[in-house]
Amino acid sequence: MPTNLPAEAKSKWKKAVEARTPEEKLQALQEFLSAVPKHKGTEKLRMQVTRQIAALRREIEAKKRRKTGGGEQFFVEKEGDIQVVLLGLPASGKTTLFRCLTGLEATEARKPVPGMRVWEGVYFQIVDTPPFLGDVSAQAKLLALARNADALMLVVDALGDVEYQASTLLSALEEARIAVRRPETKVEIERKATGGIVVVGELKGATLQDVVALLRDYGIYHAVVKIQGKATLDDIEESVFGEISYKPCVIVVTKSPSLDKKVEHYLQSLSVPVLSFTSCDDFDFGKVAEYFFRELDLIRIYTRNPKSGEVEERPVVTKRGTRVIELARLIHSQLQENFKYALVWSNRFSFSPRRVGKEFVLEDGDIVQIVGG
Repeated sequence: MPTNLPAEAKSKWKKAVEARTPEEKLQALQEFLSAVPKHKGTEKLRMQVTRQIAALRREIEAKKRRKTGGGEQFFVEKEGDIQVVLLGLPASGKTTLFRCLTGLEATEARKPVPGMRVWEGVYFQIVDTPPFLGDVSAQAKLLALARNADALMLVVDALGDVEYQASTLLSALEEARIAVRRPETKVEIERKATGGIVVVGELKGATLQDVVALLRDYGIYHAVVKIQGKATLDDIEESVFGEISYKPCVIVVTKSPSLDKKVEHYLQSLSVPVLSFTSCDDFDFGKVAEYFFRELDLIRIYTRNPKSGEVEERPVVTKRGTRVIELARLIHSQLQENFKYALVWSNRFSFSPRRVGKEFVLEDGDIVQIVGG
């Protein structure tokens, strides 16, 4: 991401942020792009803005089509516990993998097709997508699906140029500010109406005054800058253009159980899990599911019916660190309002059940019975 953009570019970016309608934002982004100098340091930024422009044009066209009763639905509403989007170039074997995972035929090649796969009580919504092509507008739709997903599976054909396929997909995700490896540093800028610039977290090689001066260049005078890890001034500037979204990712190599040593070395250098897929019987989805579940920092909590004593087979899937009162709210607002205490059965206890209060933090596999007043 570039630093020290010209003042004209920073001023035009401010206009893009303040734009109220898609049409205004499109015009402002086009003006911003024209003010960004062309050199190696601005390549990723220019590509990102180009994709935003393409997405806005598509949004404006879709709005026009809706007014006339035309257009098609590309967005896939999340169902189940974890949504996984498949991405691959033409003839990658992606749709065959989708059929094996879900038992469904993806007969529609022009729009996403969702299916379901269950692993240890967790429902994974698997979404097959149209082939990833060179058209910017088509790629923008697929990248929007990827950003909305919880996790990604990149599918590459072992009989083709594996390095080209994988690098094409990974580069596009990076340009769209989607990370497939957990970033060491995360910066979020939360704009405020008053209060000046407040930094929460640790800066590296920069001061609060440096951050204030940088953000003022972009027309940001009041904001809370939240930092996980240690952030440089470049990290802060990069976050001005949008937060990087982390998506756990695996690469699935189809059509061959063995690869050239050079290709194997390249895939290992990507630091993401790689699995082979030649048939439905030899693919271990459990490894994929367990990896996604762990990377998303989720747990399974099983609820117990106070009247029958039966434990629900399907768990509540939620973030690690969830408290009992938060579980009550997830189940039903009335349970939260009438909460008195809870009984928890867990292998980590010397005896079960244990009576706990609303602030008790749950762990994976706990069985919970909520008792109301």
